[in-house]
Amino acid sequence: MNEQSLKLRMPVRSPEPGWIRVARDHALFQQLVGTHAVRNAMEQVEGGSDHILLAEKRRQLAASLRITPSVSPYLHKVLQAVRKLLQLEQAVELYVTPSPAINAFCMPLPDGKGLLVVVTSAAVDLFSRGELLFLVGHELGHGILGHLRLPGSALLNPADDSLRLSFDDVMKLLCWMRAAEISADRYGLICCQDPSIATRSFLKLASGLPGKYLGAGEDFDDQMQDWVKHRIAGEGMDETHPLLPIRVRCAHAFAESDYFVELFGAGAVPSRLSMEGADEECYAQLSEMDADPSHIDSLDYPEQVMGFLALAGFLLAASDDHVGTIEYHWLTQLVGRDLAERARAFAGEAGYEGYCREISTLGAGVADDLDRAQCMKLLQEIGIIAAVDGYVHPNELAGLRMIGEALRLPSHLIDVAAKDLGRGEDRRLRLKG
Repeated sequence: MNEQSLKLRMPVRSPEPGWIRVARDHALFQQLVGTHAVRNAMEQVEGGSDHILLAEKRRQLAASLRITPSVSPYLHKVLQAVRKLLQLEQAVELYVTPSPAINAFCMPLPDGKGLLVVVTSAAVDLFSRGELLFLVGHELGHGILGHLRLPGSALLNPADDSLRLSFDDVMKLLCWMRAAEISADRYGLICCQDPSIATRSFLKLASGLPGKYLGAGEDFDDQMQDWVKHRIAGEGMDETHPLLPIRVRCAHAFAESDYFVELFGAGAVPSRLSMEGADEECYAQLSEMDADPSHIDSLDYPEQVMGFLALAGFLLAASDDHVGTIEYHWLTQLVGRDLAERARAFAGEAGYEGYCREISTLGAGVADDLDRAQCMKLLQEIGIIAAVDGYVHPNELAGLRMIGEALRLPSHLIDVAAKDLGRGEDRRLRLKG
């Protein structure tokens, strides 16, 4: 589309959140708010957020540019167009913050009666008018749909046990966060009105390139297929956003739905899908990034072996200097929460060298009790901890080798375990799709 001639049509009726929201977003949100930890997090946000929101607004006033008609007529018109298209009556403040990265976020205004949207200077510089309509509409969509009420980041990195989720609920939360992005994309599409504009936004987001270097990106989908082909164990399941090719496919499905077509009245391209069909297409695409936690087998070995596996698994999780939520939850599924907590506590008490000595001592005992094939199986089973976040860090490979040596395995077998991690061949982790 030539955006010089971009002509926007007004919706014939007010966009309806209940229709626009992806079915998976709605269903998972309802399930999550039924859990004690999520309710605690939401109550903390709703009960003590005013001073946080006010501090964030002060920060934006001090370090960013608030858009007004005289400060930036161009961006003010973009904002007013989005508000008109979404028939949004509540107050909206738009800020631009200096950054070389394309990014944006939305938050409630301190009085709770409006929304504050921040976009980076890189987004303004690289995005066309239509792409900015999509971006700002997307961010406001999060606010309209109530996504801001559920603090996903706080739940993924809990400050205390009252916010700690089970492994299954962490998976559910991540699935919801990805589905919520697709729902917000639908609001962006109502504002730009062309999925090719959304596609160009995603091409720029993926590359950081200006439009003069980019085409229409009809074959962007191929990147998704290559990811599926080459991914390693666990890759994608800890992401809070869908892969960009997934978002492209879901955008096209919504733009071809009967709801989207009817929203703009006569003269539109005929629909291809019902809204149920569009939601089914989104579910199929999002499921590519899912992990089914019911297929994680809890390990069942004698007490000495389980203690060793708990220490070894925690070592792998901590090898890159950060114990990720997914890694730790995976460990608790494998060895149980008590053993995982014991390993975490021991790490804090013993320090790195003491921890490694304990693994060497316990590993020697395990190697005396089990044959080589059994020790190799142990190494492969616990080694998946290094890969569940989608990336095997060099320090994690070093940790895997140390664990293999503690089990008195020869180097060539340790190499096999390391290669299996890179190929994601652990069959206990089944990614849907």
